[in-house]
Amino acid sequence: MTKDKAFRLGAVLLAAVGTIFATVFFILNCFNTSKSKFYNGYFLFILLIMIATTVYLLRFLLLDKKWSYPRVFVVLALGWSISMQLVMPPISGVDEVSHFYSAYHCSNIMMGMKDHNLGRQYDGTNLWVPQETYFEMRAEDYIYLPTVDITFPYQYQVLADGNWFHCSEEAKQLVPCYEFPAKARRYLVSAVGISIARFLGFGFAGTVFMGRLMNTLMLIFMGWFCLKIIPVGKLQLVSFALFPTILQLCASYSYDNMSILFSMLLLTMCLYYSQDKVKLHAWDLIIIAICVAMLIPNKTVYALFGVWFFMIPIKKWWKDVGLSKKWYEYGILAVILAGIIVVGRKLITSYYWSVYSQIFWKHDGAIEQDDTMVSYTWWYFKDHIPETLKFAWDGIKVDFWYNIKHVIGAEIGHVRLNAQVPVACTIILLICLIVGIVINKGKRIKAWQYVIFGLGFILCLVAIFIGCMVRFTPVEGSERIQISYRYLIPLYMCLSIALGTDAKENKKALALIYIQNIVLIFAMCGTLYFLLHLRDGQPVPAILQIVGIS
Repeated sequence: MTKDKAFRLGAVLLAAVGTIFATVFFILNCFNTSKSKFYNGYFLFILLIMIATTVYLLRFLLLDKKWSYPRVFVVLALGWSISMQLVMPPISGVDEVSHFYSAYHCSNIMMGMKDHNLGRQYDGTNLWVPQETYFEMRAEDYIYLPTVDITFPYQYQVLADGNWFHCSEEAKQLVPCYEFPAKARRYLVSAVGISIARFLGFGFAGTVFMGRLMNTLMLIFMGWFCLKIIPVGKLQLVSFALFPTILQLCASYSYDNMSILFSMLLLTMCLYYSQDKVKLHAWDLIIIAICVAMLIPNKTVYALFGVWFFMIPIKKWWKDVGLSKKWYEYGILAVILAGIIVVGRKLITSYYWSVYSQIFWKHDGAIEQDDTMVSYTWWYFKDHIPETLKFAWDGIKVDFWYNIKHVIGAEIGHVRLNAQVPVACTIILLICLIVGIVINKGKRIKAWQYVIFGLGFILCLVAIFIGCMVRFTPVEGSERIQISYRYLIPLYMCLSIALGTDAKENKKALALIYIQNIVLIFAMCGTLYFLLHLRDGQPVPAILQIVGIS
């Protein structure tokens, strides 16, 4: 038997093992003849996605058909993101209850609906007054939301048998919601989905999924675009984007997906413009500035990635723009430089304290604290340097593996849920990523570019660590840990991409993607099993009685 035949036979056997396992699993654990056809169809759709993605990739391996990273990514990201939305339905993401209310509020703004009973500050601006100010929601959305908040496995039935494409006139009546929403600009993408669903008259299930679908489409578009132009790390981008944590965050209402995607886009643009074959223009500065600006509303610390701008050789700007002798290039440069001066002066004169407090800020006590060890401040650090550094080192040792595990997706979802993904699956996914970096031979970025990349990486990592230390020191056993793993995801993702090569599409890369796809089948089934048995031996939550589940 030749190596090629053995390779194809192995691919077929893997497909058979994955699809047969998934089919048997769903028959034994998910399908239920006593439930409605919609309930069983809900799980059948997840199974069909698993089979479809496997057959799609197997076709390339068996027939030696030409494939491309962007096309494969679009198909897999769409399939697995939708699968993740169904396996981890709302509201199971990190802080997703508050994210949904905030996205709904942003949708209200898009639809021209105003808040009610706003207060006024001394400078005349509006003020949200707790328990008095409210925005309005459709009655169905407001009433049904609690029924899908950590009520596994019952929320599968709530959603499957719920209203997807129709909302009665009575259920469309507006009711007040007193939840304080976060900044609307963080939720522009998901709010578009909610607005479309409300405009089309979708029910609660359809509305809540439309918002998440828009975030998924954002992942697909950004990944596709980056894979089209990025010179290195295409395999690593695909591999990392298909980690369970990334799929879950980008299939939820969390605005962490914006931080992840625009960090990836910023690195992509800097690497793209650094190529000799790409001619620079003055307006390219505006594109890079927009990428940095989009990071600020979500997590300000990621603006430090702006250092990666210097991965583009300065002499290239001089050669392509400075010596272009084109008036419009010089005109755009003049406007940009004037803008930098104005913004810089404003930051120094008007927003100095605001920026300062973003870095050296003590939390106001909303997070549970250990009374014997208050939150660190910059002044405390200067007076107790050895003790603070020891505390930091102890925190790194505790948090490092916790964060590594969560970045891949061993535990995903709500802090009070922590849906389990089989550890073996997460290990194999990590191995696939590392193996891809090693065996996918080709040119990597230049050594001096690694230095610039590393500088931005370390600056952001240190800023994250300082930010977490000065904000809170949680008590032992608290839900919050010293460094949130979600802050580190953009760093790990960009690091993986930067370590990649410019290797073109090849069978080794496709084989690694194929293995990852098979592993995701087992990962999703494992997570489903965990969620289906999450409340074994516990009574049905009282809130579900309003939808007739007992």
